[in-house]
Amino acid sequence: MAIDLKKKIELCHIITDLDVGGAEFMLKRLLEQEPEYKERVVVISLMDHGKIGQQLMQAGFTVYALNMKGKLAFPLALLRLTRLLRQLQPLLVQTWMYHADLLGGLAAYFAGIKTIVWGIHCTKLPIGRPLTWAVMKACALLSYKIPSHIVCVADAARQMHINYGYKPALMSVIPNGFAINPLLERPLGHQALLQLAQSAAPLVVGAVGRFHPDKGQDILLNAAALVVEKRPDIVFVLAGRQCDHNNPALQQQIAAKGLEKQVILLGERDDVPQLLTEFDIFCLPSRSEAFPVALGEAMLAALPCVATDVGDCRWLTGDIFPLIPQGDAAVLAQAILEMADKPAAERHQLGLKARQRVIELFSIDSVSKRYRQLYRQLNPQFSEQSGLE
Repeated sequence: MAIDLKKKIELCHIITDLDVGGAEFMLKRLLEQEPEYKERVVVISLMDHGKIGQQLMQAGFTVYALNMKGKLAFPLALLRLTRLLRQLQPLLVQTWMYHADLLGGLAAYFAGIKTIVWGIHCTKLPIGRPLTWAVMKACALLSYKIPSHIVCVADAARQMHINYGYKPALMSVIPNGFAINPLLERPLGHQALLQLAQSAAPLVVGAVGRFHPDKGQDILLNAAALVVEKRPDIVFVLAGRQCDHNNPALQQQIAAKGLEKQVILLGERDDVPQLLTEFDIFCLPSRSEAFPVALGEAMLAALPCVATDVGDCRWLTGDIFPLIPQGDAAVLAQAILEMADKPAAERHQLGLKARQRVIELFSIDSVSKRYRQLYRQLNPQFSEQSGLE
């Protein structure tokens, strides 16, 4: 995409990729809050455009993709990104996630950009990712030199990254925000799932998240095996990237537990809000989270939830739902059974309380205002020139 040097760019977002994910959705929501300023904002993906990038471009935003692939692509991507930022000369650069923090932070620094904001969107490092560990440790060292500020999506993430060596004085917490839309009507009889479910009138427990050890699908399956012994009418739905029939590891886990008739795999979905209306109970079995978008979306959909006590789940849920220790399939199974045994009306009231909590505390409008206030504090020119009042 050609660069229009006549346009003054106030804000440049740099993100590792733009596939479907929590940080990516959060960036999309922030941009959608103020579409009238789209000509003053650009987005740069270190990898390809992804689904979110395509959606942003269709909405009229400028999105660049560096198409970085492989470990050896880092030096070339750094050079290309530095050149691009020198051309764009934004007032402020906001980076999202470790690789973008490191690469985007260095490129912005070399391009002479004074206001650089990093974004941390996880609490613990992903399991089995030694390269990501190295990138994070490099960021910890550079946090004393490169960023003007570091935004953590959860207080648990802030505390953990202080332990990792990040500069504490630069760190603050701005949670994920949620678009507050009208509550969708729930279909009768799980019409969209009846063709896939073996039960004629199932009670559906659903989980949404990419297939990864951090997301705990294996824990949920272990719990599901215990649940169906007592409640064979309960059906489990897994949605998210690689939660599909083309994933042999997941298929083996399901078969080993004898759950072929109890588990429905839907893969990655573009209609999660609509899909949530098909669930009776939402389950977050994660081993690690920062501020879980999937749980917030389920609460906004007025679903009763069963979740592990990880990241800032306790802040998000308040005292509405009891949280359980991560990694304990037996306790998770018991929590699911207890929620399933509640009368439908009681579950509905819990869901409505959860929705109201999200509306009052975590709307995208309030979160967007906090980001704008931070940008103005860091760079007064942003307030004067951007018009983002």
